[in-house]
This record gives sequence, C-alpha cells and structure tokens, in this order.
Amino acid sequence: MRLKDEFRNTIVIQKSRFITCICPCRTEEEARSYINVIRKEFPDATHVCTAYSVGDTIRRSSDNKEPAGTAGVPMLEAINKSGVQDICACVVRYFGGIKLGAGGLVRAYSSSVSTAVAMAPKVIDVPAKEWLVQYPYELSGTIETWLRRNASITDIGYDEQVSCTFISEDEDIARKLRDLSKGTVEAEFVDTVMLEKDA
Repeated sequence: MRLKDEFRNTIVIQKSRFITCICPCRTEEEARSYINVIRKEFPDATHVCTAYSVGDTIRRSSDNKEPAGTAGVPMLEAINKSGVQDICACVVRYFGGIKLGAGGLVRAYSSSVSTAVAMAPKVIDVPAKEWLVQYPYELSGTIETWLRRNASITDIGYDEQVSCTFISEDEDIARKLRDLSKGTVEAEFVDTVMLEKDA
C-alpha cells in the first residue's frame, strides 16, 4: 500500500503546532528532495523532524535538534506500523512555549505521523493483463463500445483492421470478446501489468 499523493495534517498539542507533511517517495533521492522542499517552505519552524521508508531496506530518521530519540525514531515506527510503503514524513513543529518532556515529544511525533497516514488517501497495486485485439471495421462500434465500458483502452490504431491494446482485470475477457464477435475475434495476451487502485 502506498500514499496516493502528498497529504498534510496539523495538530496542536500544549500550544505547540505540529504540521505533518507526508509524500510518496520511490527512491531515497526523492525522499531527501521532499525534505529539502519542506525545510525551505517552513524556514522559521522550531524543528523539522523527518523519517522515511523506501523499498525493503532504506529507513532513515532525523530528530532535527529535538532530544535524541524523541522525534525521528517514533515517526519511523509509526510509518512501519502503518503498512504504507515508500513514504517520507516531515513533522514541522512550531514551539508553543510549554515543554512536553521526552515522553510527550515521542507521543506527539508518533501520533502526528500515524494520524496523517491514517487520514491520507492510499493506493494499492493490482495485477491485470494487457491484451491486443484486431478486428474488422464493421465490428468497430460493437467491440470498441464494449471495451470502453469493460476495460481500459491504452492504444488504438486504424489500418487494414482496427488494432486495439487494452488492460483488464477480468480473467474471462478473451472469451467474452470471442462471444461478442461470434467467434471471429481473438484477444492476444501481451503482458501482466500492475494497476494502481484506491485502497
């Protein structure tokens, strides 16, 4: 499961404002670049603490001058518990004048990230199949209309016949096209692809 887009959420704890900015990042470079963007956007923040998880092995965090272990690590643990992959989290803190103590900071940074991740729209990858089908022009209206309703057309070309490439999760789509064309059109399997769907 991944984030669909960048997402932000703000919570206030003991007068301190915690602005959580989370973003999907597929590489460590993307995560670092996102952190730089947030730090430039909030140059007057008391702290901008960060954590990111990329792939199966890359896990990094920074307390950004908060007491050691009170921000970055709790943020990373919140990410790990969420089940969301390839994510970078930045928590921007504006100090409100009341000290939270080590335990309070851990809870604040952890809950900032877990709340934002829970609220953010997410996507999952679903396996689907890519197909190629060729058919005569006289079947164009029937087949094209049906495919637009039941599959996702990625390419269509008009030569001696119509050539159409489409993606579908329906395991039975080749038979349905055969039935629709009374046995005259055969769909040819091209590849297995991953479709992004809302989680």
